[in-house]
Amino acid sequence: MGFTTYMIKKVLIYFSVLLATLTILYIFTFPILQEIIAKSINFQVAQFSQTLFKNAHSLNSTQIQIAVEKYRESLIAAYGLNQPIIDKYFIQMYNLIRFDFGTAYFLQAPSGSREVSSIIAYYLPNTILLFTTATIIFIVTGTIIGLLSAKSKFWEKVIAIIAVIHSSIPTWWLGFVLIAALAYAVKVFPPGGMTSVPPPKNPFDYGISVLYHMSLPLITIFIVNVGGFAYIVRSLVTSIMKEDFVITAKARGLPDSRILYRHVLRSASPSIATQAILALAGSLGGSLTTEVVFEWPGVGLLTYVAITLNDLPVILGITYVLTIVLLVGLFLGELVYGLLDPRIKVGE
Repeated sequence: MGFTTYMIKKVLIYFSVLLATLTILYIFTFPILQEIIAKSINFQVAQFSQTLFKNAHSLNSTQIQIAVEKYRESLIAAYGLNQPIIDKYFIQMYNLIRFDFGTAYFLQAPSGSREVSSIIAYYLPNTILLFTTATIIFIVTGTIIGLLSAKSKFWEKVIAIIAVIHSSIPTWWLGFVLIAALAYAVKVFPPGGMTSVPPPKNPFDYGISVLYHMSLPLITIFIVNVGGFAYIVRSLVTSIMKEDFVITAKARGLPDSRILYRHVLRSASPSIATQAILALAGSLGGSLTTEVVFEWPGVGLLTYVAITLNDLPVILGITYVLTIVLLVGLFLGELVYGLLDPRIKVGE
């Protein structure tokens, strides 16, 4: 199995997983989806009816009612509510592929649009900005710490303890502690939000304001995750250092630094890269607790508000988008692993 065959196989696997996931999601949410579509139709019919009453002065009430009913029937046909259930399934899959999630019940984008896709499209970049930046920082730092700790028994134990402590800290609790200490006690950073109020009009000042408001959530995400990632890297490196080729390299008198960075790191790089990509993919979904604590306007905060208001179209739309993001991240991990592992290239 060469690299091309390997990737084709992975594409088919992940496409099948996506299809199965969407099918399961459709089965469990079918009644809800029908309700969402029905409410969307009622909303559009109400708008159409108001428009007719305001503008169609030449029509009487009976004619307006007939026009409204014809419009309702056309919408029912367009949304496929009068179709067999199997046809409804394919219509829904087609809508999901086009990222057509319908209309939100209560929420709307700053532009005023109530389309779920527009709402998610507004909040998603904010989540990507915060969590991707934080993830890149703790991946780079964690990799360096993990490599350095693998050279010393003392630091191995220290990293293991730090990883346990950091991973045990609830993100929301640490966020509240940092807000109390650095935002209210010392007043070094703002307690929340994405920009100052009102937002600066100058692009440079706006960027500085965003970076300033990102500081506390960045620090929180870094503290919670860096120890765990360093421990993963250390574990991967120390397991490879027990391999025969490393023992042979030491017997030949090669320096430890050369063995670590030229031989061990090369062998560990596929696994480290895979862990990094999975962390990046997971970061795109954001964190509900972090965004709520720091009032960061991202997908996590949007999810919290949608759940609070029981805005089902938004909840389902976010679920679908995060599913896509996770599967794309897993696929990229397989791709990078295949590129870095020579055994896959030669079909082993």
